[in-house]
Amino acid sequence: MTFSHTISAPPEKVWRCLTDVARYPALLTKVDATELLHGQAFGTGTSWRETRRPYGWPVTVELRVTDCRPPFRYVVECFAGGHGVTEYRLVPGAAGGTTDLQLTYTLTGGSPIHRISRIIARRRFVTCVRENNVQDLLDIERACGANA
Repeated sequence: MTFSHTISAPPEKVWRCLTDVARYPALLTKVDATELLHGQAFGTGTSWRETRRPYGWPVTVELRVTDCRPPFRYVVECFAGGHGVTEYRLVPGAAGGTTDLQLTYTLTGGSPIHRISRIIARRRFVTCVRENNVQDLLDIERACGANA
């Protein structure tokens, strides 16, 4: 699934918001807590534990940056009922000073029970992924504006 949003800030500013893992609980309404595990500066190898409320109850996962090309792209992977991969792309907007933020999420594999659950509850799963990612994009836009 791919989501995109134009943010009224240059890529460097959006990058700073996106990569400030310690501030996620203050920036992203769906994130309750983060804990850095490895990596001081954000980059390939940075990992953290993140607690979100995707279904209304807390879910904690460990995430790891597996590819990082500042300030235009990074990839985060985790295991949450399967192998989750999220790619963030920051494209300078046609209008100067804007960024087209594109987020692509895929989930593959997992135990048989996880795969069956995703099939049975597909509509709810898709709705949850959409709601969480769209909210993250709106929160990043708000954070970039607030930090002007």
